[in-house]
Amino acid sequence: MIGFLDFNGMLAFLGGKSRAWGRLHIAEIPHLKLYDRLLFDPAELRAWVTATAERHVPVDVDGVVAAVMQPKKKGRAA
Repeated sequence: MIGFLDFNGMLAFLGGKSRAWGRLHIAEIPHLKLYDRLLFDPAELRAWVTATAERHVPVDVDGVVAAVMQPKKKGRAA
């Protein structure tokens, strides 16, 4: 355990986010308040990032292109 991070440490841990971003999202980010200090547990931050991260499903690009590029079938009016 490396201990708790301060506000700037949390921003660095999350990839160098700006202070404005941190202040805007502080209610969402797991933290503890000790007197006038905010403390961030790296393990909780990692779990929060994992839980809130967008999951991207791999797309079959060749299949999509083939479906789009197929010639349209012309319907015949009877």
